Amino acid sequence: MGIKFFGQFLLEKNIIKPQELIKAVEYQESRNLRFGEYALSKGYLTEKDIERIQNEQKRTDMQFGEIAVKLGILNSAQVEEILTMQKNDHIFIGEALAEKGFLSRGVLERELALFKADQSKYITGEIIIPGGVENPEIVRDMADMTQKMLQRMAYINVKVDHGFISNEEPQRNFLLISVLLSGSLKYEYAISSSLETSRLIASKIIGEEIKEESREVMADGVKEFCNITCGNIIAKIAKRGKTVDISPPEEVVYSVDGYHLIKGRNAIYYPLISPKGDITLILVRG
Repeated sequence: MGIKFFGQFLLEKNIIKPQELIKAVEYQESRNLRFGEYALSKGYLTEKDIERIQNEQKRTDMQFGEIAVKLGILNSAQVEEILTMQKNDHIFIGEALAEKGFLSRGVLERELALFKADQSKYITGEIIIPGGVENPEIVRDMADMTQKMLQRMAYINVKVDHGFISNEEPQRNFLLISVLLSGSLKYEYAISSSLETSRLIASKIIGEEIKEESREVMADGVKEFCNITCGNIIAKIAKRGKTVDISPPEEVVYSVDGYHLIKGRNAIYYPLISPKGDITLILVRG
């Protein structure tokens, strides 16, 4: 059945309805507050503090609390207190479905056991590098950073599916944004995103809700996401002794005979599975 989230698993088995899952996710998000929201409610941070930390997060691979301590805005005890609050208050989607009355406790326990058995066939939480890939640690860095930035900046939780190598062009999607990395190594970094995930990414980057018809604004938002992510990637791989420059992000336009991104080269495809809609990371070598 492939790597997936529990809500998707229940949908495919017709145990819940799409609208029930949407309502449960909304309820879950209202309960699972982000670190900054807890700190704000405790009076530890101001709105300006949160904005400052979030801007810093765009430039460094650090958690929100770590940055707050580094900047001297919070101390370690306050960070630990908030992390404990988050852990204690956190509810999973199954619990949200049960609390909303869309799933009985008995069905929840049964299906959760079946879900865990199904997903045990897959290695999750670890980025798998296809065999024969040059600089596997660099590829892992790029996939890892993309996953982190989607979660931190766009609030999109993703699971990285197994990567595979192909010389075929990507399937058509709402947006395909590409960034050329050149220097000690050469890659073309690309994100293929659906209408919904493009809208979510762009809304968080721009800081306001984007209407679905605003395609140009969504493209600009996803471009900026790719630019920020690649900036963090080159900072990370610089620690490995690789000097890399990035070009401005560009949209790859779908023509009558498809995209012209791969152009016969080998590319590593990483499906990024999310309840919000799937995204694909494409790393074209050379």
